[in-house]
Amino acid sequence: MKTKGLPFVHLIKTPMNNYAYDVNTNAFIGLSDDTYSYLEEVLNTGTPELPAPVNVEFSLEKLSKQGFFSDKHPKRIEHGETQFLKYHLNENLKHITLQLTQECNFRCSYCTYGSKDFQYQREHSSKKMPLETAISAIDFFAAHSANQSEVNVGFYGGEPLLEYDMMKTVIEYAEKKFFGKELTISFTTNGSLLTLELARYFSSHNASVTISLDGAPETHNRSRKFAATGDSTFDTVKKNLDEIKKELPEWFRRILLNVVIDPRYSCCSLHDFFSNDATLGQSQMVVTYIDDFFSLEKYYASDIFSFENNSYLLKAYLAYLGKYPMAKTTRVARQFVFTNFTKSEKNLKMSMGLFETNAPGGPCIPGERRLFVSVDGLFYPCERVSETSELMIIGNLREGFDVDKAKRVLNVGGLTDEECKNCWAFRHCSICVKHCDNNGEFCPELKLSQCDGVRESVERSFKEYLLLRDFDVPIEAIINIGV
Repeated sequence: MKTKGLPFVHLIKTPMNNYAYDVNTNAFIGLSDDTYSYLEEVLNTGTPELPAPVNVEFSLEKLSKQGFFSDKHPKRIEHGETQFLKYHLNENLKHITLQLTQECNFRCSYCTYGSKDFQYQREHSSKKMPLETAISAIDFFAAHSANQSEVNVGFYGGEPLLEYDMMKTVIEYAEKKFFGKELTISFTTNGSLLTLELARYFSSHNASVTISLDGAPETHNRSRKFAATGDSTFDTVKKNLDEIKKELPEWFRRILLNVVIDPRYSCCSLHDFFSNDATLGQSQMVVTYIDDFFSLEKYYASDIFSFENNSYLLKAYLAYLGKYPMAKTTRVARQFVFTNFTKSEKNLKMSMGLFETNAPGGPCIPGERRLFVSVDGLFYPCERVSETSELMIIGNLREGFDVDKAKRVLNVGGLTDEECKNCWAFRHCSICVKHCDNNGEFCPELKLSQCDGVRESVERSFKEYLLLRDFDVPIEAIINIGV
């Protein structure tokens, strides 16, 4: 692919303006119609010497002197922290997550661990972490987080509250072990076992919790059922949440709801539920779509879902633009706007340019941010990767980190070296190492199969961000999603 002399940019149109996203500076540049048309022809034909009208030539020359429109691409794909990885793993760990059990009292239709026909992930099992392994993991974490003044111990499953007694023991041990540091506790639960008694304990031990709740009863119960009976789970979870809000309102504000959307169905009841429910209407939430990467069944959006969801989102955007009553928008739609805008705001920091050695976004430093320790004491980059893949095991409690394997995970961008060097979405790529793992083998084709979807997502986020910027909507208006 010819790139020499061509500006490393991506052109974007909004209803109001023309822009070039400049990859080197990570900035948007407003363009006149003439300049946009000229650049479009240059990029489409691959002809940097194409004659330009005088006004366009003057404009581009001025911008070029300011550092924009460089044709510089990375020459080598390697993560900038590669040479410091051993230091990060030895002294700079921030968070450890302990897999207390592989058992769960729910059987959710979309669960990563529920499929028996696609062995790229483990299944539910009765295995649990021995207490001595959990204590050793805390000791390991303490020994490898010397440079951190704030540390987090997390619990995961299966359903971690099935091992509540062990959680208590580990929490109280960690509080002694990390005396003098800011220790926080976190865990993810289905909420069915989080009684008021347990909530009182966690509230007194600086714990935050993420609870999975997918919306109204008919929506939640469609996918999330008790393992033993197949019965619906919504009433149990909601009762616990109602009691916690009533008795522990301060701690309730620390609860984060994980709302998983199944795009095959209508989304009206989901949107309405979180806007109208007295307990959950103002709770913190993160809204995601079903992750079907580890499943043979793919969850494609139905026509009715696309129509309804886009209608809700359109109203939310119009409300932020002052063109629609905010009171008539839904909490879920406002959350989407908030997430997209603030993520773009965070990631679009001006840069002095690309380094000759660089790596696409996507892979985080494996183990440093979210070291995941399995019931067997094996180390994984985080809890989202395949536990059946040898590639993802980056060490164990007995031998410590395998730095060479961690480096391979960190530098998975090198699988598609040339494609990454020339991709305009290079800085904003969200392809995780799990998307490149073909059950124990790094696969360039599997990685590349994600690229079109990533570019579409990045461009959509850019357009939504620019639209709000076109109307000069202040970030405070986006963050204030409780309106």
